[in-house]
Amino acid sequence: MKKMKKGFWAGLVAFIIARASHLLITLLIGLQVGLMYPDGLTDGAWDFVTFIDSPVVGLAYLIPATIFIYKKITRQDEH
Repeated sequence: MKKMKKGFWAGLVAFIIARASHLLITLLIGLQVGLMYPDGLTDGAWDFVTFIDSPVVGLAYLIPATIFIYKKITRQDEH
């Protein structure tokens, strides 16, 4: 598989992939919690959804995910 050169564009691609995965995971968690309460969310469930959707949790996911993806798409083969 061809790898990208290190630099701005590789970082941007890694961030976009990490952001898309973050949105998908957040959507699926929120949907699952919402489906568990067909009569409406309780206060505890609403607090959990608000916590998962908070900027702190988003940054805590995005920074390591972006670094991981960046390393994967720019790693050079050691042959």
